[in-house]
Amino acid sequence: MKREKSNYMIQSVSHALDVLEELCKAAGEVGVTELSKRLKLHKNNVFRLLATLELRGYVDQNKETEDYRLGVKALQMGQSYLTQSSLVGRGLPIIKALSEAIGETVSIAVLQAGNVQFPVSIESKRPVKAAPRIAISFPAKMSAAGRLLTAQLPDTALNELLAGNTVQDVAIKTQLAELRSTGQIIDRGAIEADVVSICKIVRGNNNEVVGAIEVLVPQYRAKLDLITPKIEEAAVALSTALGASKAGLAVALEKEVVAPPATQQPTTTPPPTPGAQPQPGAAMAARVIK
Repeated sequence: MKREKSNYMIQSVSHALDVLEELCKAAGEVGVTELSKRLKLHKNNVFRLLATLELRGYVDQNKETEDYRLGVKALQMGQSYLTQSSLVGRGLPIIKALSEAIGETVSIAVLQAGNVQFPVSIESKRPVKAAPRIAISFPAKMSAAGRLLTAQLPDTALNELLAGNTVQDVAIKTQLAELRSTGQIIDRGAIEADVVSICKIVRGNNNEVVGAIEVLVPQYRAKLDLITPKIEEAAVALSTALGASKAGLAVALEKEVVAPPATQQPTTTPPPTPGAQPQPGAAMAARVIK
């Protein structure tokens, strides 16, 4: 019987990654004592982890304050991800063309460990626009793209994830059939007020879901009947480029049940959990502006 990967976790490695992720979230430098409090680890343990990461170039220490920040090696790793990722490499020209065609902010979203992250984002050139997703992540249940991608998980994983029956859990359960059949979500105010988020899933080899294309539009110019078909075309183009079979995509599209554009209305996001905030720096992202 195949064992769960969690059974192979090395605690010291996990703690080192916790340190890096906490430094990603920080607005500035952080000291050993503060990191110890945030991570609930002994100060001596945190110091040893920081010393190791510093020697490897993943963190730097301010010699005057003795506080720590991310090192240049962390940037190098993020850039390597962007170079190696086929989703980013093949998706970048497609979402750039989509952004230019509709004049809005477009991102690629992926689901990772309960968070939705944005490895690449193209900013709208219009004076009034939604901000690009740069070096940030959101709890998946609080984001339109995150809820869409969460709904595509296998039933076993999904049931475990939604076991809490929070407001967000109930919202996903209520929309589950629609999110799976359409592979799309249209949502107002998922993260920013007065912004409509339109997301469409992207498939890869074996027609497995690998991410989603997200378009952010100020509500006053969200002409869904014009924008949605272009997002659909981009999602199909990227899926095909990533190895999804045309036959499989055709079957998926035939199953879609989307309301006519004239009557299709954005849904309203359930209220976020009190105190929940987006996590800056949780994923390396690239801002690409022509």
